[in-house]
Amino acid sequence: MQAQNNALDLAIRCMDTVKQVFGNKGDIPEGFRSRARDIPSSLYYGGVLYTLAYVASKASKDKASGDDLLMQAFQRDDMVTLFKEWFEKKLVEDEAYELYGACLMRAIRELVGIGKANSLTDILRMLNEPGMGIIAERRLLEFAEWLKRLAEAVVQKG
Repeated sequence: MQAQNNALDLAIRCMDTVKQVFGNKGDIPEGFRSRARDIPSSLYYGGVLYTLAYVASKASKDKASGDDLLMQAFQRDDMVTLFKEWFEKKLVEDEAYELYGACLMRAIRELVGIGKANSLTDILRMLNEPGMGIIAERRLLEFAEWLKRLAEAVVQKG
């Protein structure tokens, strides 16, 4: 059955994935909640291109670049397995930029409709095409607002 609101459906799946892998309390879920609270204003005021580049830069690690991590999330279907792999490889930090970025990449794929890309810069180029930015921004803002509300509802504070 097709979801009535695709942005809400994806936000539920992202929040369920975080909860399944990391639970609903502790440093990582709290970091995800903080990102979910902060990023919508970045999308609104800074735009999709800036926000995506910022999240990727903050997701970068000594062992993996933000580009690599976000592209893994963009290209793979099973986010539960991906998040578990990242956790086992110690690629998930308490700030959870990589987890939020993964959800954002899934939204770009599913809600914006960018299906193929080889790198983050490819995605940024596509989003920078005339007319695409407005569509992407509207859809990603709706998704980000849903994810914010769900994270606030699901993740327990300290």
